[in-house]
Amino acid sequence: MAFFYDIVTHDRTGHEHVRPYTADEALGPGSVVLLAGRYWLVERIEGTTVQARPARYRLTLRHEGGREEAGAFRRFRADAPAMGHQLTTIVDGAPVSWAVVEQRLAYDDAGEPFLESIAERDQGESESLPDHQLEHALEQERDETDAAASALAGAMTAGRAVELVGLEPGQTPDWSQASDYLESLGIEEIEDDLLELTGVHPGRDRHAGWIDTVKARLRNDLESFRADVDGPHDQIEEWDFRGGRIFAAVGDFDDDSSPSSGFGWMSRLVDAGILQAGGFYRVRKSLLLL
Repeated sequence: MAFFYDIVTHDRTGHEHVRPYTADEALGPGSVVLLAGRYWLVERIEGTTVQARPARYRLTLRHEGGREEAGAFRRFRADAPAMGHQLTTIVDGAPVSWAVVEQRLAYDDAGEPFLESIAERDQGESESLPDHQLEHALEQERDETDAAASALAGAMTAGRAVELVGLEPGQTPDWSQASDYLESLGIEEIEDDLLELTGVHPGRDRHAGWIDTVKARLRNDLESFRADVDGPHDQIEEWDFRGGRIFAAVGDFDDDSSPSSGFGWMSRLVDAGILQAGGFYRVRKSLLLL
C-alpha cells in the first residue's frame, strides 16, 4: 500500500519548499525521509501535510537500572543506526555489544528536534563486532584520552555537532588521489543538498556555472583541511587511536555551509566522497561519551 504526502521543508534562507512524497509505510513523528539528497526528520503531520526539519540523531546507551549516557549529535546519513543495529563499546578493555531497541522523536534544550536512538546491552554478545566504531571507547583507551576529551567536550552541549574521520594504522592521506577525485566530479554526482552547502543557489544561479561553484568551494575546503591537519590543528583535532589516527571537527549544524568552519570543510568533503578517496574512513555512529 502506498501513502502520499506533501512534505514541507525550509532551505537555509528560510524559503519554504513543498514536495510530493510517496511512502511504502505511513509516516509519523520521528520518521526520516530522503528528499533532494538530504535526510529530513518528520516533526509533525496534519492530514497528508508533513512538517520536516533537517535530520540529525543522537545515540544513547541505556544501562541496567535505567541510567542513560547520551552521545553527540550527528547529521543523519545513510549509515545512521536503525532499529536492531549492533554497536560495540569498550568496557574494562573488553568489547561489549549493544543493540538499538528504541527510536523516538526528541528535542534538545533549544527546542530543536532530533531522532534519539536508545541502545541496550545485547545479551547475546555477537561474535562479530562492528568495525570502525568508537562508541564509549575513548574513555577506556590509553591513546591520548585527555586530548580527545578536550576536543569533543563542546559536542556534548545542546545543539552541537561533531564530524569524525580516521586513518587506518600506518596509512597516510593520499592528497593527490583526493584532489583527482574532486576534479573528476560531474554535476550529476552532486546531490541537491551539497549544491546548497557549497554556495550554489539553484533558483537564482545559471545551471552552467553550478559545477564551477561547487568545485571552487571543495578545492578551498580540501586545501584548508589539509593545511590544518598538517599544521596548527586550529579547527581539526587529531589523536591516536588503536594505532591509527582520528580527526574531529565540532560545530553548529549551520556550520556545514560555512567556508571558514572546520566542521563545514569536513562535512562537505565527506558528503562529496573526497576524503574517502584520499584514504580516510568516516567514523560511524560514535557516542563520544566523555
